[in-house]
Amino acid sequence: MKGFPKTLKTKDDYYNCLALVAAGELEAADLLAKINSLEKQRYIQCAIVSVAAEKKAVTVYYCDEAAAGMAFVSGDVAGTVTAVTHIQSDEQQTTGETGNDRTVLTLSKNIAADSTVIGLEKAATVAGMTADDITALKGVLRQYE
Repeated sequence: MKGFPKTLKTKDDYYNCLALVAAGELEAADLLAKINSLEKQRYIQCAIVSVAAEKKAVTVYYCDEAAAGMAFVSGDVAGTVTAVTHIQSDEQQTTGETGNDRTVLTLSKNIAADSTVIGLEKAATVAGMTADDITALKGVLRQYE
Protein backbone atom coordinates (compact mmCIF):
# COMPACT_ATOMS: atom_id res chain seq x y z
CA MET A 1 0.00 0.00 0.00
CA LYS A 2 1.23 3.48 -0.80
CA GLY A 3 0.42 6.34 1.57
CA PHE A 4 -2.37 6.73 4.04
CA PRO A 5 -5.86 5.45 3.09
CA LYS A 6 -8.25 8.19 1.93
CA THR A 7 -11.26 6.79 3.77
CA LEU A 8 -11.64 4.81 6.96
CA LYS A 9 -15.21 3.63 7.46
CA THR A 10 -15.15 0.93 10.13
CA LYS A 11 -13.54 0.09 13.43
CA ASP A 12 -11.55 -2.62 11.63
CA ASP A 13 -10.14 -0.02 9.22
CA TYR A 14 -8.75 1.99 12.15
CA TYR A 15 -7.28 -1.08 13.83
CA ASN A 16 -5.70 -2.22 10.54
CA CYS A 17 -4.07 1.22 10.24
CA LEU A 18 -2.87 0.89 13.83
CA ALA A 19 -1.19 -2.40 12.89
CA LEU A 20 0.47 -0.64 9.93
CA VAL A 21 1.70 2.11 12.27
CA ALA A 22 3.16 -0.57 14.56
CA ALA A 23 4.87 -2.15 11.53
CA GLY A 24 6.33 1.24 10.56
CA GLU A 25 4.41 1.46 7.29
CA LEU A 26 2.25 4.46 8.29
CA GLU A 27 2.89 7.56 10.39
CA ALA A 28 1.24 7.67 13.83
CA ALA A 29 0.49 11.39 13.36
CA ASP A 30 -1.59 10.68 10.26
CA LEU A 31 -3.72 8.10 12.05
CA LEU A 32 -4.09 10.37 15.08
CA ALA A 33 -5.36 13.17 12.82
CA LYS A 34 -7.98 10.81 11.34
CA ILE A 35 -9.03 9.66 14.82
CA ASN A 36 -9.39 13.26 16.02
CA SER A 37 -11.50 14.05 12.96
CA LEU A 38 -13.66 11.00 13.63
CA GLU A 39 -14.14 12.01 17.25
CA LYS A 40 -15.40 15.45 16.21
CA GLN A 41 -18.15 13.76 14.18
CA ARG A 42 -19.75 12.65 17.44
CA TYR A 43 -20.59 16.25 18.32
CA ILE A 44 -22.74 19.12 17.11
CA GLN A 45 -20.50 22.19 17.34
CA CYS A 46 -22.44 25.21 18.67
CA ALA A 47 -21.01 28.72 18.74
CA ILE A 48 -21.29 30.30 22.18
CA VAL A 49 -22.92 33.75 22.25
CA SER A 50 -22.38 34.29 25.98
CA VAL A 51 -21.36 32.48 29.16
CA ALA A 52 -23.31 33.22 32.35
CA ALA A 53 -21.43 34.73 35.27
CA GLU A 54 -21.56 31.45 37.23
CA LYS A 55 -20.22 29.68 34.09
CA LYS A 56 -22.76 26.86 34.40
CA ALA A 57 -25.03 28.25 31.69
CA VAL A 58 -24.26 29.26 28.13
CA THR A 59 -26.27 30.87 25.39
CA VAL A 60 -25.71 29.52 21.88
CA TYR A 61 -27.30 30.24 18.53
CA TYR A 62 -30.53 28.28 18.20
CA CYS A 63 -29.90 24.52 18.37
CA ASP A 64 -33.04 22.43 17.93
CA GLU A 65 -31.14 19.20 18.63
CA ALA A 66 -30.11 20.28 22.14
CA ALA A 67 -31.75 18.25 24.90
CA ALA A 68 -31.36 17.73 28.61
CA GLY A 69 -29.15 14.72 29.31
CA MET A 70 -26.84 15.23 26.32
CA ALA A 71 -23.13 15.02 26.99
CA PHE A 72 -21.07 18.12 26.19
CA VAL A 73 -17.43 19.10 25.78
CA SER A 74 -15.97 22.58 25.87
CA GLY A 75 -12.21 22.81 25.92
CA ASP A 76 -11.00 20.35 28.56
CA VAL A 77 -14.37 20.26 30.37
CA ALA A 78 -16.88 17.47 29.79
CA GLY A 79 -20.25 17.08 31.46
CA THR A 80 -23.98 16.87 30.89
CA VAL A 81 -26.60 19.37 29.76
CA THR A 82 -29.08 19.57 32.65
CA ALA A 83 -31.67 21.91 31.06
CA VAL A 84 -32.43 23.52 27.69
CA THR A 85 -34.45 26.67 27.06
CA HIS A 86 -35.10 28.17 23.62
CA ILE A 87 -35.51 31.95 23.66
CA GLN A 88 -35.87 34.99 21.46
CA SER A 89 -33.03 37.47 21.36
CA ASP A 90 -33.54 41.06 22.51
CA GLU A 91 -33.42 42.14 18.85
CA GLN A 92 -36.30 39.84 17.95
CA GLN A 93 -38.39 41.06 20.84
CA THR A 94 -38.02 44.71 19.80
CA THR A 95 -38.80 44.01 16.13
CA GLY A 96 -41.73 41.70 16.88
CA GLU A 97 -40.27 38.73 15.01
CA THR A 98 -41.49 35.31 16.06
CA GLY A 99 -39.51 32.13 16.59
CA ASN A 100 -36.50 31.30 18.67
CA ASP A 101 -32.97 32.24 17.73
CA ARG A 102 -31.02 31.40 20.89
CA THR A 103 -30.74 28.36 23.12
CA VAL A 104 -29.72 28.53 26.77
CA LEU A 105 -27.95 25.42 28.05
CA THR A 106 -27.64 24.78 31.77
CA LEU A 107 -24.56 22.62 32.38
CA SER A 108 -23.49 20.17 35.07
CA LYS A 109 -19.98 21.68 35.19
CA ASN A 110 -18.44 25.13 34.90
CA ILE A 111 -16.78 26.02 31.62
CA ALA A 112 -14.20 28.71 30.95
CA ALA A 113 -15.61 32.23 30.61
CA ASP A 114 -13.73 32.71 27.33
CA SER A 115 -15.12 29.55 25.70
CA THR A 116 -16.28 30.08 22.12
CA VAL A 117 -17.62 26.63 21.16
CA ILE A 118 -19.46 23.84 22.91
CA GLY A 119 -19.86 20.36 21.44
CA LEU A 120 -23.10 18.49 22.12
CA GLU A 121 -22.85 14.72 21.70
CA LYS A 122 -25.17 13.56 18.92
CA ALA A 123 -23.96 9.98 18.57
CA ALA A 124 -22.43 7.57 21.08
CA THR A 125 -20.61 5.71 18.31
CA VAL A 126 -19.06 6.67 14.99
CA ALA A 127 -17.62 4.15 12.54
CA GLY A 128 -18.62 1.48 15.03
CA MET A 129 -16.40 2.91 17.77
CA THR A 130 -17.37 4.22 21.18
CA ALA A 131 -15.57 6.98 23.07
CA ASP A 132 -13.66 4.26 24.96
CA ASP A 133 -12.46 2.69 21.69
CA ILE A 134 -11.23 6.06 20.46
CA THR A 135 -9.46 6.75 23.75
CA ALA A 136 -7.80 3.31 23.61
CA LEU A 137 -6.54 3.90 20.06
CA LYS A 138 -5.12 7.29 21.05
CA GLY A 139 -3.40 5.70 24.05
CA VAL A 140 -1.71 3.06 21.91
CA LEU A 141 -0.67 5.69 19.33
CA ARG A 142 1.13 7.73 22.01
CA GLN A 143 3.89 5.12 22.15
CA TYR A 144 4.62 5.64 18.43
CA GLU A 145 4.92 9.44 18.52
